[in-house]
Amino acid sequence: MNKTINMADKNIFKLEGKSQEQVKEAFLEFLKIDKTKPGGYASVGSNKVISKVAKEACGVNSVLEIKKAEDATEVSKLLTGRIDEELDYGKRHQMTSLRCHVRKYIEFLNYCEGLKSKPVYEFDKDPDKPFIGASQFKKLVSLLKAKKNIILEGAPGVGKTFLARKIAYQLIGFVKDENIEMVQFHQSYSYEDFVQGIRPSEEGGFERRNGIFFDFCSKARRSPDQQFVFIIDEINRGNISKILGELMMLIEADKRKKQYAIKLTYSNEDDERFFVPENVYLIGCMNTADRSLAIVDYALRRRFRFCPIKPEFNEAFINFLEEKGISQKNAELVVSKVKSANEVISTIDRGLEIGHSYFCQAEGCEDFSVWWSDICEYELFPYLREICFDDEDKYELICNKLKF
Repeated sequence: MNKTINMADKNIFKLEGKSQEQVKEAFLEFLKIDKTKPGGYASVGSNKVISKVAKEACGVNSVLEIKKAEDATEVSKLLTGRIDEELDYGKRHQMTSLRCHVRKYIEFLNYCEGLKSKPVYEFDKDPDKPFIGASQFKKLVSLLKAKKNIILEGAPGVGKTFLARKIAYQLIGFVKDENIEMVQFHQSYSYEDFVQGIRPSEEGGFERRNGIFFDFCSKARRSPDQQFVFIIDEINRGNISKILGELMMLIEADKRKKQYAIKLTYSNEDDERFFVPENVYLIGCMNTADRSLAIVDYALRRRFRFCPIKPEFNEAFINFLEEKGISQKNAELVVSKVKSANEVISTIDRGLEIGHSYFCQAEGCEDFSVWWSDICEYELFPYLREICFDDEDKYELICNKLKF
């Protein structure tokens, strides 16, 4: 594979020590910089990587014309051959460094190829997007970017968990589920489950085992160029102080640096200190209907932005029902009746209003009246009985608002 001999001394694009996304961004910047500037990198064609190491090792100005991963692999094999057959020890070391450059570039090209298989996420073009408006959605994404931690709070059925994943896609830029992790808190959930703890081993003894969030942060640190989103469903159902432990400090937006790394509860003396990387974002989902769990630790409140999510009985929801086979007249009737019921429910507590997701399973709805009565009788009426307590009059009033 012949290489062009053509460039100046300082023309080098340094790939080592960079993650894949950093390589991509750095390479694009590299191509824009004027090579004539003192100390500057070369500005070359988008299909070339210039290496000063190659010049020093081979005595030539070498341009590696790498257009795809196969080319880079061929170059790597070529370099391996030269290392084995032609170079003395000093030059062999330099060529090993060049080979490292090539391998990093292979990773970069493969990463770019991988992105092609991941659909770019755009809220406006999502056929299955949440019912909230585009401006509100973008606001939630911007709040997450700024604070790194948000909690979506709202009544049952407003689509908090569904919305959280869409926000994650938008932040990441792609429909990339491997960069998203989700867990649901409950009363038995512990620090040992979430961060790190001692667990029985298969051999019969005990071993230290990392929790789901510890492993997620480790994964994120290996790709600092990418964004990672951790979703906590029912965040207020767990003992948050107990589950997070010392992470209560580490999740703060301004503490996401190695300088704030600390020893964890179960760490050994020689263990690396732990910190939450800057590219990890937290989205909590909180059900406001559960009165006993509505109060959240004040220390946690300071570290999150709380975003109210309301029921969306709007034009987008009507269009959704029509797409599921419900007539426009009946879809508008659903919206009218639920809005009327929610007006009464709001006099008890706005956090108890009926959410739109109760009505999203409308596929195969052959008989609208049966579909509607089943939802009311077996889902909504039992819920209303709970929130009205012993106020029978209010219970009957709301139920009548929903009946045909």
